[in-house]
Amino acid sequence: MALPSWEKVQPLVEQAYSLKGRVERADCVDLAFATNAADEVVDALDAIGSRVLSNPQAVRDFLTKQGYIAP
Repeated sequence: MALPSWEKVQPLVEQAYSLKGRVERADCVDLAFATNAADEVVDALDAIGSRVLSNPQAVRDFLTKQGYIAP
């Protein structure tokens, strides 16, 4: 399965951020399922795990560094 690009993940991360002013896995995954996001997008968002990230850029940095999204 190919890694998703940030452009596919970004709208969900930004929407989750707009809800609470931080990014949590549960919010992102719930939004992904609600919009029928591709499996690879859900998998990338699921990698956030129990982390609470302060903003979308922190999510991008984490997912890229860990190899869950294409650089």
